[in-house]
Amino acid sequence: MPTTVIRRDFDAVLFGLDGVLIPRMADHPEAEAFPGSIAWVRELREAGLRTAVVTGHLDGAAVLAGTGLTNLFDTGVDGRAARELGLSGEPGPGMLLEAARRLGVAPERTAVVDDTAEGVAAGRAEGFGLIIGVDRDGSAATLAGNGADLVVADLGELLVAATDDAHRAGPKEHRLLAAGRRLVAAASDHSTDPWRIVEHMYNPGYVEQTETLFAVANGYLGIRGAFEEREPSFRPATLLNGFHETWPIVYPENAHGFATTGQTIAPVPDGTALRLYVDDDPVTCETTEVREFERALDMRRGVLDRTVVYQLADGRRFRLVTTRFVSLVQRHLAGIRFELTALDAPGRVVIISEMVLHRPATETAAFDPRQTRALDDRALMPDGDRTDGVRVIRGYRTARSGLRVAAGMDHQFDTEILTHVRTRVDDDRVLVAFEGEAPVGRTVTLTKWLAYHYGPAQSTDLFERTAVTLHRARDTGYPAALAAHQDQVRSFWEHSDVVWEGAPAAQQALRFSLFSVMQATLRAEGHGMPAKGLTGTGYEGHYFWDTEVYVLPFLVHTCPEVARSLLMHRVRMLPDARRRAREVGCAGALFPWRTIGGDEASAYYAAGTAQYHIDADIAYALDQYVRITGDTDLLFRHGAELLVETARMWAHLGFFSERRDGRFVIHKVTGPDEYTTVVDNNLFTNVMAAENLRLAADVVDRLRRESPPDHHRLVERTGLDDAEVRLWRRAADEIYIPYDEQAGVHLQDDGFMDQAPWDFAGTPRDRYPLLLHYHPLVIYRHRVIKQADVVFATVLLPERFTADQRRRIFEHYDPLTTGDSSLSECVQAIAAADVGKYRTAEEYLVDAAAVDMADTAGNLRDGIHIASAGGTWMALVYAFAGYRWRTPVPEFAPMLPTRARRLRFPLRIRESVLEVDIEPDRVTYSIRDGESLTARHHGQPFTVTAEAPVFFPGRYRTHDAGPGSPPH
Repeated sequence: MPTTVIRRDFDAVLFGLDGVLIPRMADHPEAEAFPGSIAWVRELREAGLRTAVVTGHLDGAAVLAGTGLTNLFDTGVDGRAARELGLSGEPGPGMLLEAARRLGVAPERTAVVDDTAEGVAAGRAEGFGLIIGVDRDGSAATLAGNGADLVVADLGELLVAATDDAHRAGPKEHRLLAAGRRLVAAASDHSTDPWRIVEHMYNPGYVEQTETLFAVANGYLGIRGAFEEREPSFRPATLLNGFHETWPIVYPENAHGFATTGQTIAPVPDGTALRLYVDDDPVTCETTEVREFERALDMRRGVLDRTVVYQLADGRRFRLVTTRFVSLVQRHLAGIRFELTALDAPGRVVIISEMVLHRPATETAAFDPRQTRALDDRALMPDGDRTDGVRVIRGYRTARSGLRVAAGMDHQFDTEILTHVRTRVDDDRVLVAFEGEAPVGRTVTLTKWLAYHYGPAQSTDLFERTAVTLHRARDTGYPAALAAHQDQVRSFWEHSDVVWEGAPAAQQALRFSLFSVMQATLRAEGHGMPAKGLTGTGYEGHYFWDTEVYVLPFLVHTCPEVARSLLMHRVRMLPDARRRAREVGCAGALFPWRTIGGDEASAYYAAGTAQYHIDADIAYALDQYVRITGDTDLLFRHGAELLVETARMWAHLGFFSERRDGRFVIHKVTGPDEYTTVVDNNLFTNVMAAENLRLAADVVDRLRRESPPDHHRLVERTGLDDAEVRLWRRAADEIYIPYDEQAGVHLQDDGFMDQAPWDFAGTPRDRYPLLLHYHPLVIYRHRVIKQADVVFATVLLPERFTADQRRRIFEHYDPLTTGDSSLSECVQAIAAADVGKYRTAEEYLVDAAAVDMADTAGNLRDGIHIASAGGTWMALVYAFAGYRWRTPVPEFAPMLPTRARRLRFPLRIRESVLEVDIEPDRVTYSIRDGESLTARHHGQPFTVTAEAPVFFPGRYRTHDAGPGSPPH
């Protein structure tokens, strides 16, 4: 029964609370609403229907407030009201009729939604126009037998069908519902832990995804979350940032300037395996009965914990407890603690510690560009080894890329019980075996240390460096090394945590996003950020624009030293970028779209090289970093040269067109939307290029005024002359911005409106993402968008558009956007909030946060979507705090999402750490550390000091569209 039927035939809908809107957890203080129910209620209200809730809870308003549902209902009847009116305390005919009376609607024009036979029967008995049963527990027949006209498993099934005009209801229905079905969800008897992702039972069906979810990393070293016993497993891997193999790109039809060398992250020997045998039989989750199981990623501590109780065929039980961490203190080091306890009877145990180079490194799956290619079996070749008792260090070298790696493992163990029995070294496998009699009740402990160092082929000290790392770890000891690591994690949260009160699942997902960014970047010194971090081999371990546009904003405001390191990585790539510009016939520097080693590695130029906007994205990130941190040292010594070379690229790429009245145009480029490629005057590219040109000109003038020696050095290094700077300013001022007068909206590119509309209504759900099911030329001929493009321009450069223009752009382009890219929802959330569509913004935020927690993109097994993780922070801070940094002083326009009772987060701005605390009835700005800060709140200037927080009373709760007022 879609919304269109409801709108024509009915005026209102009455909802039961428990089982319909929230789970039946009456005594649970933070029960969370079903996503499908929220989406459908909001759709009904936007269609003009009134809504009410009927509940036996004595204080229904408090329950609604606690679950963020207050604004979805015009009125309600709860247990207290029923008592005052002399009605039954359970939802029944009297309460339904009272709710209809309060809404001012006739029963025959009102629908009733309930999940109980009694509620359905009451609605039927009193002549309500439509009765909908919600079957949460297999009672569909009972609901139908008691009078339900329609029975659904989830109200999301009733979302309006797709049309050309509106193919979304917030996020696509199947994505929204998936967001409510988290992979590792709390069981009915376990509440969601906002600091821990907990797997309460062994579930072999999710091994592919949980190997990614339970990965631990530090930005340099990453280990996927495979079991120590190794079975079952999908793709266990240990990854080092920047360690890769190259391969020749072969084109059936080549052309000048095509990328010639592919680059693929190469997994190194994986040392996480600790195989367990009792009386010579293997003990794993596959071979042995699992009596108890819990695995948890503890984000507060940065540790992966697991407890399993195995029961052997003869009834004996053994408890295995493992902990694993990748050190934020010693970035080359990882530690594993393995603790085994015989619970009933002793047993002869063998523990075989392994280090294995898995071949082939990945599956052969080049068809999906989000995945990676299989490396040749000979990609890594043995390059020596050193063995000293229980310590083994292996060397490998790549066949083509000219890199060497040393991988070492060492052990500390309970010598009273365990004995080292042998060490064996093969080409691809090293094993160290221990044996002993495990007594009842005595925990047998083994600690395994892993260390990795790599460098160019001529490196001669890798073995020694690895040995030093292992020796230091043994001397430090596991408890102390773990404690030092946890101190670093704690420090990260102290200056980065975002508190979301009122929705534990949202808080958990948000923290997982921030934790994922930490794991991808915090110790990445000297390297970039792979799109999947170090949690999987997706996108071949390449660096994209993800870093600068989606992740740098968070790091700039919380961990500026990490942001600086990532920007310096781009600075060091300048020679490669200059060479790439020459290859494609440009002046200046062109940064590669996909790379690890610095060369362009994208074999599909239309959606790769043609995305010239990456130059402007990097310039934009540099500007944000300098403005927020005040780090002029980076700007003067390094950033100015980057800006000059990228500005030169734009000046050479575009031209002043007589056909466009002398405007500066840029042809044959691809913007962020990879469903529309090689076009003329992509709006995003043009406005970002203009910003890049203006930034470069401004910085050159600033150097001349403020630091003549740096200006002189810049001129010497680049051959800069004043005529170039004047040209950049003219191009920036005269940039052509495509606009369609007939539609009254900015164009994505010159030809966008000339394409045929995409048949959204006729596209089945299983045909998304479109890129996996349609030839590129089919997609390119249609008005369909993979990810926000023009809309993204309004988010990054809002001052270039009026408020009305931003609204028109969002309303025009949002219905055309498939969300096939995980980079889109976070941007759409910001744009939706900017134009006052907070309901849509919140659903986009939920969708962005669920990309990995619910595997909504279907490729979690290949690694975490780090850009989406960073974008989730942007969506929250930019959309719901209304934060804008490009204005003369920071500006805020806070509005609290309906699912939140409170939001609180820090922002490091220059020498101050500002805390923003948003509550329903007031917003508080305070200085955690540093100097006073001047900013604006909804346009009102204020200055906050460490001694004097600033409070703004008011109403800061977002409201959904719909008639009437929320209940009081």
